[in-house]
Amino acid sequence: MRGKSWPNLISIGLRNELRSGAKNGLPYNWATWYDQVIPAADLVNQANPNILIFLSGLDYDTKLEPIATGADLGSGKKFLLTNFKYANKLVLELHNYQNDATDCGSIESGLWNNGFRATGTVAANIMPVVLTEFGFSQAGTDYTKTYATCIKKLMPQWKTGWTVWALSGSYYIRSGTQDYEETWGLLNHNWSGWRNTAAISALQGMIDASLKG
Repeated sequence: MRGKSWPNLISIGLRNELRSGAKNGLPYNWATWYDQVIPAADLVNQANPNILIFLSGLDYDTKLEPIATGADLGSGKKFLLTNFKYANKLVLELHNYQNDATDCGSIESGLWNNGFRATGTVAANIMPVVLTEFGFSQAGTDYTKTYATCIKKLMPQWKTGWTVWALSGSYYIRSGTQDYEETWGLLNHNWSGWRNTAAISALQGMIDASLKG
């Protein structure tokens, strides 16, 4: 494994946002997830047993519910931590963009049922879950709306890690457009400062609350 000699390598994600439509002839379901992801995790752990391995879910990594619950994935397969010698190196990651939500309860129940249940005390597989992607437009007042304020409350409450998408304020080229403006970027267009200092202040409050937890 190329990165094994890197002293600051602490984790690796196996695959970002597993999506349907792959031209590999395999059915897009949890049984296929198990057949493809677990051997890959085994290989990574064999190559470098010291790093954490992040497991991404289905539907653009918004769902991991049968992994947390140990439910039947199909063909008699189940994800059970007791089957892994490196169970303490496995981490679940979820993405969430429920920007249209109008109440925090729906966001909370959705995140919990889709994977964060694994952080509870009675889950079949108790393990870390990290919200590795969430975000919203930095161009206006979205940071004051239901979605942003709910995520800001839940992540420290659940004592879990999180990552904002995105940092970059622009791209060299994206979707065929040169110098593409990224209004969701924390940085402004030329990356010289914050796009929205008020939104950053709110984010700092989330950082403080997470570190305190």
